[in-house]
Formats: sequence, structure tokens, C-alpha cells
Amino acid sequence: MSPALAGFTGEPALVPGELRGYRQFRLYSGGLYPVAMDRMGAWSADTQRAVCAKSIPHDAPHRDCQCGLYGWYHPSDATGLPGGVMAVVAASGRTILGDSGFRAAAARIEAVALPLSVRLNPVAALRARSILANSYPRVRLYPTRRQMLRDHPPERMDALGITPRRNLARRYARLAASLWIILIMLSYAWVLVPRPIMAGPLWRLVWIGVLVVIVLAYLGLAALARRRAGPGPGPPAASPTSATGDRG
Repeated sequence: MSPALAGFTGEPALVPGELRGYRQFRLYSGGLYPVAMDRMGAWSADTQRAVCAKSIPHDAPHRDCQCGLYGWYHPSDATGLPGGVMAVVAASGRTILGDSGFRAAAARIEAVALPLSVRLNPVAALRARSILANSYPRVRLYPTRRQMLRDHPPERMDALGITPRRNLARRYARLAASLWIILIMLSYAWVLVPRPIMAGPLWRLVWIGVLVVIVLAYLGLAALARRRAGPGPGPPAASPTSATGDRG
């Protein structure tokens, strides 16, 4: 079961074949757990079936419920969890199509890519690869997200009346981080500049003006990154020990 998030609501549809999507998982010793509902357990190595946890039984997904296995049409939307495992999923069966993502009755994991923080840690990377190889032997593990998306690009949704657009949240976040680094470097440079040069009022005004512009640009880019970010993973739940060092 997954929460009904913005961009995941719409009319139910029967999708012929499979519909490609993207999402993140938490990698624990037991396998790949959904971000928002990890207490429901790890996804199956074969086909995962959606089950609603509400007391009134009904087929999942339902238009007026929160149930279903979700995925985003474009990989740029599936970036809400820092350190999460990026995955390509193939949805099938009854599917609710939204503006930016879908909720499906069934889905299977096609491919995964470990986050950079795990790949840079040899011990964590070895453990993560071992868990994936044992729990998901038919799922292809890619060394990088870029290589995975090269082999599993977003599908064209024009025939279904949907036009997914690239989410620029990651780009804005990177630009904001770059500006923050520049701001720190300029702050240290202030100490290295000879005092006679900085004694003049003009230089002081220029220096302060540059710092103000950088701070305002950083705040603006950070706000854009938050506004354009995909739906959050939801409240944390009690989970088994993470295989990658994350706990929630």
C-alpha cells in the first residue's frame, strides 16, 4: 500500500502490457522496502501485488483510497529520499494514471542502482550487492544511475494523454549547493585580502553586494528545489537494520 500523493490520482485504467516507472527503496538486510510503507515488508523478488490494509476489503488500487504500488513516469521525480536505492519498476494490471505518476495493482523490479554514498563505501557496497544478489537474483544491478536510465529510459505517454516533464529539483539543489560552497570560499578569502585594499568603502560595498547576491540566489534556488521536489516519503516507521547505514 502506498499513500495517495499529488500527481498519483486519476481515473482507473487497464494498461496493456507493462508500464515503466521509477521509484526509490530503502535497502535493509531483508531486501528492498518501500519508502513510505516499509512496515509492509520487502518487495517480492517476482511480482509484487498491491493489498489495501483498510478494514473494508476492495481491489487495489482504488480511486477513492490510498492503496496501490506507485511509480513516477520520469526518474527525476523519484529522488525524494537521500541515500535511497533508485529502481526501475514495470507495473501491470489495474492502474490509476496521474499527472506525474501511477498507482498499480502489480509491479516488478527490473533494475536498481545504488546511491553514490553507498558506492563510495566499499564495505556498504559489498553488503548491498550481496543482499540484492541473494534476494533479487533476476534484478539487474547497475553501477550508476546514468547507465541504468540509458538502458531503461522513460516511456512516451503521449498516447495516454500524459506529457511527463523533467523535474528540475535536483539541478536547483546542485546549483544551490555550489553557491553555498562559493559563499564559504569567499568568506575565507575575505581574511586573505590585504587590509589596505578592503579599507576603501567602494571595495567594501562591492564585496558585501556580491555576498548578498550569492545568499539571495542560494535561498531562491533552495526554495525552487523544495517546491519542485517529488512527493515526500512520508513519516518514518519502525524498520529492521538498514544494509546501507540508513535507519529511516
